[in-house]
Amino acid sequence: MNKEKRNGHIPVPDNLLEMLSAAQLKALPGIKCLGWEPRFVRRKMFQPPTLVMRNANDGKTGIMDEDGVFRVQEDASVREEENKTQDGSPKDLHYF
Repeated sequence: MNKEKRNGHIPVPDNLLEMLSAAQLKALPGIKCLGWEPRFVRRKMFQPPTLVMRNANDGKTGIMDEDGVFRVQEDASVREEENKTQDGSPKDLHYF
């Protein structure tokens, strides 16, 4: 059984910039210049949102914490089937 954890939330909400901390907002343009795009927002209970990003050049996954620190996750596991269109290509996640 593959239980959906988002509870109706879309991966990258329209109000993403409102959800991010000041440090995340400051770091985001520099990270985007290096080819990283928002993939989804992790919303753990009682914790600030964490931005999960993907590098379009090499497919790596990275996480930006509330303090704006960005870490590449070599062993990250992301459910790919939810992030593809019907023809199998990645969904467009360019919301900026």
